[in-house]
Amino acid sequence: MNKELSTSSLPGIGKTRAASLEKVGINTLRSLIDYRPVRYQDSTILTHLRELRPGMESAFTGEIVSVRTAGYGKQTRVHVMLEQDGARFSCVWFGAHWLYGKLCEGQWLTLYGRVARSPSGTLTCAHPRFVDKRELLPIYRDIDGVPQKTLREAIRAALDKADDLSSGVPEIILSEAMPRQGYFAGGRRAALERLHFPDSADALAAALDYLTIESAALCCAAMRTVRGRRQDGVMISGPADAAERFWTAQPFTPTGAQRRAADEILADMRSGESMKRLVEGDVGCGKTAVSFLALYAVAICGMQGAMMAPTEILAAQHYRSAVKALEPLGVRCGLLTGGMTAQSRREAVRAIRTGEWQAVFGTHALFSKDIEFARLALAITDEQHRFGVMQRTALAGKAEAPHTLVLSATPIPRTLALLVYGDLKLSVIDELPPGRLPVRTRFVPESKRAGMYTFIKEQAAQGYQTYIVCPHATESESEDCASAQWLAESLREGPLKGLRVGVAHGSQSVKLRAETLDAFHRGSIDALVATTIVEVGLDAPRATVMAIENPERFGLAQLHQLRGRVGRGEIQSWCFLLGEPNDRLSAFAGTNDGFEIARKDLEMRGAGDLMGIRQHGAPEAALAISAIDQAVLARVQSLVDDLMDVGGPEAVALAVAAERRYAFAKGDIIH
Repeated sequence: MNKELSTSSLPGIGKTRAASLEKVGINTLRSLIDYRPVRYQDSTILTHLRELRPGMESAFTGEIVSVRTAGYGKQTRVHVMLEQDGARFSCVWFGAHWLYGKLCEGQWLTLYGRVARSPSGTLTCAHPRFVDKRELLPIYRDIDGVPQKTLREAIRAALDKADDLSSGVPEIILSEAMPRQGYFAGGRRAALERLHFPDSADALAAALDYLTIESAALCCAAMRTVRGRRQDGVMISGPADAAERFWTAQPFTPTGAQRRAADEILADMRSGESMKRLVEGDVGCGKTAVSFLALYAVAICGMQGAMMAPTEILAAQHYRSAVKALEPLGVRCGLLTGGMTAQSRREAVRAIRTGEWQAVFGTHALFSKDIEFARLALAITDEQHRFGVMQRTALAGKAEAPHTLVLSATPIPRTLALLVYGDLKLSVIDELPPGRLPVRTRFVPESKRAGMYTFIKEQAAQGYQTYIVCPHATESESEDCASAQWLAESLREGPLKGLRVGVAHGSQSVKLRAETLDAFHRGSIDALVATTIVEVGLDAPRATVMAIENPERFGLAQLHQLRGRVGRGEIQSWCFLLGEPNDRLSAFAGTNDGFEIARKDLEMRGAGDLMGIRQHGAPEAALAISAIDQAVLARVQSLVDDLMDVGGPEAVALAVAAERRYAFAKGDIIH
């Protein structure tokens, strides 16, 4: 690779766009080449207008028989009616002032988009893409200020400039593990070219096999390195009845699974070794209570514990819950977030440094340079998939080999969990508290959308709240679905007029987003239109409805997380999937068991979206594990073990490449 060349040297990039790329971790030509598409739009096959069905995503063509516009300027909406052999189909573009005057009757268009059913019952497509070339078009996660076309051109130029794209994985592993006959002989360069510019579905499939097997091999090599590492840790013994004291003080009776997980944690902390444990459990199973018991055990031994959450809202919720659960037992709790005033932060820093706070809750602010713990013995990471390896390591690095506890509400099969999470021991909480009503999940086709809005207004009249989740924050050139911002504005003036409708998404300022989420938590908003930022941790006990736009765009595990935002009490709650059923979504709607959903997703899709990787950009190890068949993964692991058992230059090169890929340090955990 020509290391002296920056991304700003590529056509169409420049310094401003290079800065935008750097914000998402792309600062070299190689990192740009490794930026993978999240999906592909296949326009190689045209679907006749009469064969289009709701939920279908396809390319289609037709003659314009009518064009009409509404609105003005950036609020312009363009409606087009197409006809093909007597069959008609409508398309609409919102905020499409740029289309004004460019379309006319008699013109033939080839478009690509997702079909839906309008409230009137006709088929339609919002924001279809104009197809100039029939191809498998890669779609990348949006980067501010860098259009999709510019990104593709920059990747092409980077591939042309690259002189070394080797990964360090021996070809023998790749060739023996490839599941398809006709081994992808072009090597890594050819695989990357076909990943970004596939000329056929078969070539793309082979390229994906090659690259995911390569990543899995690096992952397996890294896991082998860290599994053998064990460090002495602080022995947390305490009274023998500590667990019973804690459970007795709580306003609920723990489930058997909670007790089992807690006993495993306490045994680890008594062992003299530094604990490294993952607690995995379904939404609402009581993982937080188990982690509070661990904090209690540490505090009564005169030590400190810290719990890191991905958002300030969730950190504050954990803190408030801990005050109720732990302070009556004599544990002093504190909260540290990035949004604190300077005076509050100074006081928090002092309380942490002196040990006044025994249980500290916060965001990534916990591992700021000026934060010094007096006696940190336990580092807890909640919703682990929202953090990178370096963030988790930075928190654990605030002490010498503290006990590490990782919480995850994304159920995955035990075999996959043990591979993905390296050397972490695994506790599974597979019971829910008794008395909880299951959320009722229903499909809402376009013809029944108005009825759903009426139901939401009825719920609001009773004091209950609603989430409405969209895949995207604002209009995107690469997507064909309504955005959260646009939908919120439409609902305020339309079907939910009179309700307090809020909107929250990642494109807002941190302050505005936090204020909106807090208002919803307090009950000052009736309906919150949002992206998946509400997926984790937002606790609104009066929320009874979760409505999900374009549910087919989410992984089943992510849908399950979203559904878990409601139904957290004894009030009947509902999850509405706006669209038509298919096999995958029907499997989700048919059960509330997160482990069963994970099993079905693995069975039906080979785990492609098991951990919501397309929405969140999961760690590379998780991507590698989840993208290939388990039998192939087992073969890769066997080949890596054989190679490293024998040793030699190839084994050394693989170990070095794995360390470089995952940047793990002594005592680190590879997730």
